[in-house]
Amino acid sequence: MNSLQLKLTQEQWRIQQFCPELEQFMILQNVHERQRFKVIICVLEAINNILDHTEAGLEQIVLIMHCNDDRIIVDLLDHSTVLPKIEPHHCPEQMNEHGRGLWIMYNWMDEVRFQPTVLGTHLRLILLRRH
Repeated sequence: MNSLQLKLTQEQWRIQQFCPELEQFMILQNVHERQRFKVIICVLEAINNILDHTEAGLEQIVLIMHCNDDRIIVDLLDHSTVLPKIEPHHCPEQMNEHGRGLWIMYNWMDEVRFQPTVLGTHLRLILLRRH
C-alpha cells in the first residue's frame, strides 16, 4: 500500500496547493479520473466542515491518503471533538446553508466513518477502486 501524508497550512488551503499533490499521487497509483475527482471534492468538503464547524485550525489537521489495488483510503485527523449527528438521507435543499458536503461524502464514498480519538476526531473516507 502506498501512502501520502500532508500537514496542512493556511497558504496551502488558500491556494489549494495540496489538491495537485493529491491528484498527482493518485495518478501515480493509476486511479481513474472520475474517482480522483470524487476523492478530492470529498477531502475539500471534509476539511471545510472541520474549519466551519469546529475550533480546529488548519495546522491541527493531518491528511493521510493510502492507495492499493482495491481501495483509496483518506484519513483526516484533527483536534476537534465534534462528530456529525447522523448520515443525511436526502440532499439538502439548494437554499440550505449546511449539509450538502456531508451528503456528498456519504453518497460518493463507499464508506464514511467518524470516530473520536484521544487527540480529537478521525474521519476515514474509503472509495473502492473500480477498474
